[in-house]
Amino acid sequence: MVKNAVKTVLLHTGALLYGNQDSKVIYYHDIHDNTAYTSMSTPIKLFLKHLETIQNMNYTVVQEITNRKNEIEITFDDGFRGLYENFLLLIDRKIHVKLFLVTDFIDKKNYLTKGEIEEMLGSGYLSIGSHSVSHQNLDLHDRKRLIYELEASKKKLEDLFDRQISSLCFPRGRFSDLVIEESEKTGYSKLYSCLPGSYFSPYRKNLIPRSLAQHALPSDFSAILNGGDQIYFKRYLKMHYRNGDLA
Repeated sequence: MVKNAVKTVLLHTGALLYGNQDSKVIYYHDIHDNTAYTSMSTPIKLFLKHLETIQNMNYTVVQEITNRKNEIEITFDDGFRGLYENFLLLIDRKIHVKLFLVTDFIDKKNYLTKGEIEEMLGSGYLSIGSHSVSHQNLDLHDRKRLIYELEASKKKLEDLFDRQISSLCFPRGRFSDLVIEESEKTGYSKLYSCLPGSYFSPYRKNLIPRSLAQHALPSDFSAILNGGDQIYFKRYLKMHYRNGDLA
């Protein structure tokens, strides 16, 4: 409780220090009404509160950020099936989301099936990217295994869903210089991280900042939209970036 209270105070302090209306990417893992397929899932009522806050703060949810101010891109990681079960709520509100898929998880228990993904893609309110083959930390692989995780997931998604895959989300947010280098060589032009920040102020070229929103209470979510989680940047960088590569 004390730890959470401290994090909340820091978050709102960050909103005062870094307050802005910069365009940002936020991320979740799943949404649910009755059945949660992961402890990382967001109750649908809370998610709808987030959408209301986005609107009230004069942001617009977009498929792809193009303006420096007042745009939000919503992403989901892993491919849990709660997204499909609640997708009509997004369609009704004309909310587009990007889903990063782990190819080994497709058609597995608690995860989306190929058919469900195709149905959501057909609505026009979903786009997809790679989240690797196996969801292992990319920064711990040797070069050969890393290249396999990057290339095989890209090819499978392109073959399954007949579309170009040019975006990658690092599993568990972990990356290194080697991961960035090989990702770009593989053809990923957008690399989604777990580092907080504004869309047009990345830590590295092609490295897109994202803010974790999945369990944020409405007041804390407002602070995140204001840039408050940037106060955690150095801590998150230390957690997710490994300086030095495996051979």
